[in-house]
Amino acid sequence: MVQTVKVPGARLHTEIAGEGPPLVLVSGGGGDAGMYADAVPLLAERFTVITFDRRGNSRSPLVEPDASLAVSRQADDVVAILDHHGIDRAFVFGNSAGAIITVELLTHHTDRLRGAVVHEPPLVGVLPDGRDSPEQHAFDELVGIAEREGPMQGFAAFSAMTLPTAPRLFTNPTGRAVTAGALRVVMGGAALTRRVTGRQPGGMFRLMGNVDILLNRELSVFLSYQPDLKALETVAIPWCLATGHDSVGRPYYRPAHVLSERFGVPCEEFPGGHTPYQTHPREFADLLTAILDGFDHPKT
Repeated sequence: MVQTVKVPGARLHTEIAGEGPPLVLVSGGGGDAGMYADAVPLLAERFTVITFDRRGNSRSPLVEPDASLAVSRQADDVVAILDHHGIDRAFVFGNSAGAIITVELLTHHTDRLRGAVVHEPPLVGVLPDGRDSPEQHAFDELVGIAEREGPMQGFAAFSAMTLPTAPRLFTNPTGRAVTAGALRVVMGGAALTRRVTGRQPGGMFRLMGNVDILLNRELSVFLSYQPDLKALETVAIPWCLATGHDSVGRPYYRPAHVLSERFGVPCEEFPGGHTPYQTHPREFADLLTAILDGFDHPKT
């Protein structure tokens, strides 16, 4: 079932499937509800699964050009979705930027959560070496590529950052220029098709349409976010961090383990890398289900 939820500054595209305990899946930067398409039917066997396009992305337009994209505002959006569907408390899984939103939910909306899984949050500010960390340098380089070479090249670099092994085409200026040119041709064809037929673009075209807001507005919002560490110390609901088996050494890996050690909560290992729900949907769904079952029925 697809519904639109009106929130301050935006209209949110939401999708709901299945029956059982409610579970909200929050996408990362540049993503939308479609990122979880392969995992939703599997999770819907046990849960009422809610996915949505975050404000300003894909099918969730901003109704005001300067509407807030703050992490706190996006956490409020999740609460508004729960209210719309008459849900008191839900499980939440957030990936990447969505994991940062999940941290904000943990610190300011715990009364609406049954439990939370925070998968590979790029919280470079919690690292002991902070702005001197390799992770911070990697994100700084990403911003630099977008500024020097253009947004499509920046998107290619961003995509490479999320993969266990980056394709050579994405790791040098010439390769990124070739990739950017191909993407512009594809996007131009999609725009023409939409004008001629009136049909909305599919998943890849939607994601390409998110490049501008990702690089020009969201990236700085999420990378500058400072979690309320004192509030995290007092979280009373079950939660955990998580990383991918193939993400070791990537910029999204270390922050989760630093937070896990600091707060004494588990750091689970999912198969694959940054997007296990796409590369290993069955294994992802099985492990997430086991984690959430453990939240409801902890071992004694």
